[in-house]
Amino acid sequence: MPKPTKSKVVPLRPTDPVPVSSRPEPGQRTQKAIQKAAERQIDRTQPIKVTMEFQPDGPPIIGCPHNDADGFMVHLRETFGGSSNDFAWRQLGLIRTAGNATDTEELNAALAFVGGLQPNDEIEAALAVQMLGTHEASVRLLGTAMKSGHIDSIERYVNMATKMHRTFAAQVEAMKRYRSNGVQTIRVQHQTVTVESGGQAIVGDVHTGGVGRGA
Repeated sequence: MPKPTKSKVVPLRPTDPVPVSSRPEPGQRTQKAIQKAAERQIDRTQPIKVTMEFQPDGPPIIGCPHNDADGFMVHLRETFGGSSNDFAWRQLGLIRTAGNATDTEELNAALAFVGGLQPNDEIEAALAVQMLGTHEASVRLLGTAMKSGHIDSIERYVNMATKMHRTFAAQVEAMKRYRSNGVQTIRVQHQTVTVESGGQAIVGDVHTGGVGRGA
């Protein structure tokens, strides 16, 4: 008797044709959630997208996906918070390396990550690219740990992933500190000043009534 084969579930991409007739309509709560999501999406900034064509020899060619090349460069520079075309192209190449992007969709996903952080200058852009690399590395390490069948290998990869998680958290804090220019918030607590007749001023919280210590 032949051994049954397991069916492989292929993830459906948004660009793939959806067989509408074979799928049920969304429920009322789902429709409501879709409507709210659509309203929020209107106010979100559209991330930049690129094309990536692979060559038999040499690095892939990254280009503009529409016919407005000048507008594309403005959008690209703004994504990295600067005014230099050279810096923007360099960061784009680093994103492809840090994000381990092997196709156009993966590269655009990495660009959306950096664009979502909205860098205001080159320092923030560099930190955003580093955060992308740290995030990708940590998740890949966890995936490798789950596939490993030896306890020592699992522990090693999980420990490495944990270090990446801590690094990512430190990068987030570094971004916050840099954006605040190192300004610290000082909280001033108001104190009550009470002067009794013929007595001394009392500074602090005044409590009346009750029994004192040792009474």
